[in-house]
Amino acid sequence: MERIIILIRLAIAIFLFYVLNYVLYSTFNQIPDFISAPINVILVIGALYYIYKSRKQFIADNEDEEGMPLQLEKSSYFFIPLGAVIAFFLVSSSFRTDLYIDNGKSVPVEFKISSEATQTIPANSFIKIVAPIGENEMIIDGKKKKINIIDNGRWVYNVDNLNSYIEGTVDYADQEIRNINNTQDTTTTKLSVDKIIHKEFFKLESDFIFEAPETITVSKDAQTGTVHTQTVLYRLPKELSQIK
Repeated sequence: MERIIILIRLAIAIFLFYVLNYVLYSTFNQIPDFISAPINVILVIGALYYIYKSRKQFIADNEDEEGMPLQLEKSSYFFIPLGAVIAFFLVSSSFRTDLYIDNGKSVPVEFKISSEATQTIPANSFIKIVAPIGENEMIIDGKKKKINIIDNGRWVYNVDNLNSYIEGTVDYADQEIRNINNTQDTTTTKLSVDKIIHKEFFKLESDFIFEAPETITVSKDAQTGTVHTQTVLYRLPKELSQIK
């Protein structure tokens, strides 16, 4: 019973700070963590100060701690900060998502989004960042560009729309299947021409981007000898990328 009470009190603390952070992030989706985190710290300090003053007043009025309300017990000094930390990371992560910036230029580009620091993307390379969900203003080599990340899926921004992509399927199989097929390859790759993408900004629907791992992890309940098919988004060669 005591453990249940502890979990309930922690859940209440998480819920209260979750609601506060949800309102904060939904109102200001571009708010950086270095601003939202101090706001949470101030709220926690304020809550702890309220508890401290209320405890002192209760003890002064009753001359002891007997009958102290649950929300004023000393354990609140633990539950409130812990609940605030958990809620902060739950909400902040749900309002952020992965964004791949793919630079198809033959020279490096300077990239910046929202309040993040400027980054250099090498020629014919890419970076992965965590970006706010919603409308974002990017600055690429001094030029502004707006994109709208509508949900927390993974997204790709193709600088100047220079690259084109094709989705392929990769069949993973264990050693038993590979022996039957007389091959030692970990994967078998198949490309589909109807999966070519010519877009500047799009949501990544594939399981992997740009390369497939040599091995994957599957559920322990997966049937032995099963072929596991995964999808991969590859860049097309430059000479094909220009064919629209």
